[in-house]
Amino acid sequence: MTTAEAPTLLDPRTQNERDMLRLIRQERALPKAEIAKRTGLSAQSATVIINKLEAEGLVCRLPAIRGGVGQPKIPFGLNAQGAFSVGLKIGRRSYDMLLLDLSGHVRATLHENIAYPTVDSLLTFSQRAFALLAQQLNEEGVSRIRGLGVAMPFEIWSWAEEAGASVEALNAWRTVDIKQELENQLHLPVFVSNDATAACGAEMAFGNSQRLNNYMYMFVGTFLGGGLVINGNLFTGKSGNAGAIGSLPFLAPHSTHGAESSQLITQSSLYLLEKALTHKGENGLRIYDDTEHWPAYGEVLDNWIQQASLGLAHAAHCAFTLLDLDGVIIEGAMPLKIKQQLVEKTKTALANVDHRGVNFGGVKAGEVGSKAQSIGSANLPLIANYY
Repeated sequence: MTTAEAPTLLDPRTQNERDMLRLIRQERALPKAEIAKRTGLSAQSATVIINKLEAEGLVCRLPAIRGGVGQPKIPFGLNAQGAFSVGLKIGRRSYDMLLLDLSGHVRATLHENIAYPTVDSLLTFSQRAFALLAQQLNEEGVSRIRGLGVAMPFEIWSWAEEAGASVEALNAWRTVDIKQELENQLHLPVFVSNDATAACGAEMAFGNSQRLNNYMYMFVGTFLGGGLVINGNLFTGKSGNAGAIGSLPFLAPHSTHGAESSQLITQSSLYLLEKALTHKGENGLRIYDDTEHWPAYGEVLDNWIQQASLGLAHAAHCAFTLLDLDGVIIEGAMPLKIKQQLVEKTKTALANVDHRGVNFGGVKAGEVGSKAQSIGSANLPLIANYY
């Protein structure tokens, strides 16, 4: 996959406007005086900008706050109808596209299971899915779509064996400029991110209620991935792939790989659960059909949680040792109950390692949910245009 020229923004904003929109999104609603104070603007400058954003439909007045001294305060919040974006998640077992409004609410989603991702099948899905999602909006709404965000594994052609695909089937991804292909197809700016990094961005924008400033984010999908937040900012590294914990070396106790170290992706990924269920006569692919509800898988699922937690604890141990983080956040394409069990097992595993010289932070469940990658992809155009 080659890197294309940066897309042109559909709604360029001044820095003061961006600061104000970011603050309002973070706090949900604020009165004008508080916005001026928090942004460091004069009351007059803040009023001019707020009036401009309101006239353009990006913010709106909310019900007055009464009960204090003096006149009631009028808070301002984001206008959900002010802008929209589309997110496309290219997974190793599925494609997802969703429509997000300016307030971060998901308006519609489309999902398609696949054996493995190919360029042709992706472009067919994206054209059909975008046409269906656009039907959810009127003409004015369609004109306010600010771009397409794409979340995908970098080096998607790697690990073909684990994905159950031939090397030849995935090799087309090496040379295609998927950003350019999608811009030509949909006539929108396209913003491409690593899938786990996009999910981490969604947690930053719509989760992380404890406001951790330094943390490792781990997303347990078909393959394990991660993201890194330093000083409240997403750290992507020189190639945009920082936090790629799936590639960490790992040697599990009684490893099936013998004495040789393998990558963490072969310890804490959902494809391992898929294979174990298939081996037991279940339809292993069913875990990708509905990430909110799974049947009772019993011992097979319990064993997977136990093994996956060892890998996540290893990654957390490495992160705390190297970066002295506030915490680790675990998210995944799985039901909430299973995620919570995985978090607790990871805490237990982490408690049993050698702590000397390491200051461990907390281990917490992600708050965005199983669609974090898709939501994160849709958030990319909003970040680029407004935040």
